[in-house]
Amino acid sequence: MKKTLLAVALAPLCLPSQVFAADESSNDVMVVTANRFEQPIKNVIAPISVVTKEEIDAIQAKSIAEVLRRLPGVQVVSGGYGQATEVYVRGTTSRHLLVMMNGVRIGSATLGSADFSQIPLTGIERIELIRGSRAALYGSDAIGGVLNIITAYQPGESVAEVTAGGGSDGFYQLGGSVAGGLGESGWGKIALKTEGADGFSARKEPFEQDDDGFKNSNVVAEVGTHVGDHWKLSLQGYYHDGESDYDDSYGALHAQSESSLFNIAAKAGYSDNKLDSQFTVAQNQDENRNSNDVSNGSKIKTERTVVNWQNHYQLTDGLELGGGLEWYRDSVSNTGMQYAEDERDNTAVYLTSIYRISDWQFEGSVRTDDNDSYGTNNTWQLATAYHITSELKVSANAGTGFKAPTFNDLYWPDSGNPNLKPEESKNYEISLSGTHQLLDWSITGYQSEIDQLIAWAPKDASNPSGDWIPMNVDEAEIQGIELTAGFATGMLYHDVSYDYLDAKDKGLDKQLIRRSKDSAKWNVSYLADQWQLDVSAIYKGTSYDDAANTKKLDAYTLVDVAASYFVTDNLSVRGRIANLFDKDYVAKETYNVQERSYYATATYKF
Repeated sequence: MKKTLLAVALAPLCLPSQVFAADESSNDVMVVTANRFEQPIKNVIAPISVVTKEEIDAIQAKSIAEVLRRLPGVQVVSGGYGQATEVYVRGTTSRHLLVMMNGVRIGSATLGSADFSQIPLTGIERIELIRGSRAALYGSDAIGGVLNIITAYQPGESVAEVTAGGGSDGFYQLGGSVAGGLGESGWGKIALKTEGADGFSARKEPFEQDDDGFKNSNVVAEVGTHVGDHWKLSLQGYYHDGESDYDDSYGALHAQSESSLFNIAAKAGYSDNKLDSQFTVAQNQDENRNSNDVSNGSKIKTERTVVNWQNHYQLTDGLELGGGLEWYRDSVSNTGMQYAEDERDNTAVYLTSIYRISDWQFEGSVRTDDNDSYGTNNTWQLATAYHITSELKVSANAGTGFKAPTFNDLYWPDSGNPNLKPEESKNYEISLSGTHQLLDWSITGYQSEIDQLIAWAPKDASNPSGDWIPMNVDEAEIQGIELTAGFATGMLYHDVSYDYLDAKDKGLDKQLIRRSKDSAKWNVSYLADQWQLDVSAIYKGTSYDDAANTKKLDAYTLVDVAASYFVTDNLSVRGRIANLFDKDYVAKETYNVQERSYYATATYKF
């Protein structure tokens, strides 16, 4: 159907690719994460969610967790701003989600994941989330999906604005951004933000009962230029510096985490009517120190250098070919100890193809990764889509993936296991979608099997209190169904999703911890004259906080309301009430959650 102005302006957060394709005004939406090159979202077979800057502003999200939790297939467990955040995509953990900044891998090589509590929303233009395995294109970690946080300058963008806001628990934020053309062929962008809060006690008694606040500062910058008709050069940078209080599990007082992250990428791109080619050299760092009243802690740091050359070639009207070479080096350090090995290289080559004929589309990808710590891994991906009618489409995906053991798994002094193998997965899904006059919908069934899961266990099974080491001992089987629907009723746009998830530890035959079998989201958007309203209801069913399924976490529903008023073309004011009904719930045993809270921001555009 052809949607109203509201649907165009507020394309909802749970919107699957099929819904975008149904609207003429959104046929030109471009994404880059699905196949590592820019393509219309209507041509993407993989399940993808896209969240724009305008949508983030509308819901007034204060963290990336608040954005992700609205998406289908995603469950988030978080104790508040600045606190540890767990993101489960289709039942897989944060360790199985590849996180990138403008297409460049970020995160800790010692922990094996990105710290979502330390990823700010500063300067973000859009977020793309692919659900399902994408290891045949991206390598390790992309078992549950790929999250690409895009801050890149948007062609034609010209803006200068400042934002200030405050809210409950002493929350504050102050930021500004400038973007526009430089000379005849160049562009530039810079966005800055500082924010913080007094917070609330992260954990319940008997843990320390004090406010656990946070504060951080962030900068995103880019400069670039076109060279002739075919070349484009750019330099992108991102920097985060922050600290947050938390309640130590061992009872130490005044525990604090200090973090410092940066990513800088130099890119050279060539494009003509057949070929798109991009060469990227990037350097990023993830540094963290935990301290308390009895110890200054140690500084743990990952430094990563990435070199990638990727290409996409339009061979014929129906056939596209792509591929590339990728190399990255992870170097780690810990001021409190010495790893047996502190550096490893990964070299990869990948190939992809897309073929369209009549009502059919086929995709195939293969990749081989060679790592000097754990050897060679080969992965593949196959997908197809068929338009049954102009309104109905069926599609299928299958692929393999792997998760590399971390430096802590392999080389932690006196406990690491250098003989560990990567975790391996097989993933399958099938989807049916419809685009009708009054309703856009999709239903997707999927299954994932993850073998050789790495778990820490006692060296001596008869002595559980002795030394522990990591071993490839666990297996998980995950099955699920995703239902999504988007429809308009007058000036209201509704975006609904329901997820059924059966995620089991095969050895114990128990539900995996903190994953609910049932979850649902209902997002409603409204736009009229100078007003904009967004209401979100998120239901998370019962789950368990332990592997034996003896510690049950009750179901709960959270409702957020956000409103915006555009005073003039330049000035807008926004307000938000989170946890509108002051729901008392438990997301993680012994941890507190935020009560009803209030926020307000004002933005002025010059």
